[in-house]
Amino acid sequence: MLQETQERGNCPIFVLAETVLFLHLLWCAWVVLGWTVTRCRPLLRTLHIASLIYAIVVELVPWLPCPLTVLETRLEARAGIEPANGPFLVHVFDAIIYPDLPQWLVVGCAVLVCAAILGVYLHRYARRAADSRW
Repeated sequence: MLQETQERGNCPIFVLAETVLFLHLLWCAWVVLGWTVTRCRPLLRTLHIASLIYAIVVELVPWLPCPLTVLETRLEARAGIEPANGPFLVHVFDAIIYPDLPQWLVVGCAVLVCAAILGVYLHRYARRAADSRW
């Protein structure tokens, strides 16, 4: 068993799959926490708002899978790892934080968080529109 795990760790496909998993986690962190670094940075703000909208669409539209999830699944299958099925967030939260929560609840909460962050931007815009400080 240990030998098999060590061999997998040396496999370039396995390393690539783990790298994509790490990038996926970074993406999720950007979507959730990006608002904290966008003040007075119009380019970052625009990218973050686009990221939020994209995240909501990917979570809600069943026929539009997240490209990182698709790539991760393919790489895991090629590396000999049993790939996870379904949205990335469901597997992360199921495995780490919220075991036994239904998929609709995890996805719904993710969408609500993204919508709330968009609400923060809308509030900032409404408050600063008169001052021309957006």
